Amino acid sequence: MLDIRDINVFYGGIHAVKGLSINIQEKKIVSVIGANGAGKSTLLKAIMNLVPVKFGEIYFQGKRIDKLSTQEIVKNGISLVPEGRMLFTHLTVKDNLLLGAYNYYKKITKSELEKRIDKVYELFPILKERQKQISGTLSGGQQQMLAIGRALMTDPKLLILDEPSMGLAPLVVKEIFKVVKYLNEQGMTILMVEQNARAALKLSDYGFVLEVGEVVTWGRSEELLADEKITKAYLGG
Repeated sequence: MLDIRDINVFYGGIHAVKGLSINIQEKKIVSVIGANGAGKSTLLKAIMNLVPVKFGEIYFQGKRIDKLSTQEIVKNGISLVPEGRMLFTHLTVKDNLLLGAYNYYKKITKSELEKRIDKVYELFPILKERQKQISGTLSGGQQQMLAIGRALMTDPKLLILDEPSMGLAPLVVKEIFKVVKYLNEQGMTILMVEQNARAALKLSDYGFVLEVGEVVTWGRSEELLADEKITKAYLGG
């Protein structure tokens, strides 16, 4: 579904991603793990063209996308839940969701827009209760739910999550991962960067391990979880 071919990304003189190639299969959950500074978030930003790819190519469903604008990439069916959520904190919960569908206002009816919002509310009932609340006053967990909901308003084929559990209580993390699993069971492909590597791999079908901008190993999640070197380096021993 997503084919990343030998991409290189630079921040000034820093070579952040070095000849990285990965392939994301349709209807799978895929995790990218690695230490801080490994290039995980940079990889996700490169997919969305939030940082430019200097060399290499990215294809989505056979179409090259690394030269498209971020807006066009979203229209093609990829949506990112960024690290830190990046909500419009001065706007209400519902207004944040409506802005998630901004690209589609001229293409879908008002009733279709409301259906998309209702689907988000079904996944996260607390957001329906708080739909008129200013989003900046929500708890961290509720804000993460809203960030995911906003991304789902684009009706993506590929949902990308950057550190979805960061700073959240274990019970909230469990709830969010449950929703991720449900979305995948409904046919959505998920690509996830996650600091909690063990939990991410348990949820995933397969994973990639990054070090200083390169893939050092990859495989099915159960294989990575059973690998002693991976366990010692990334899973807490």
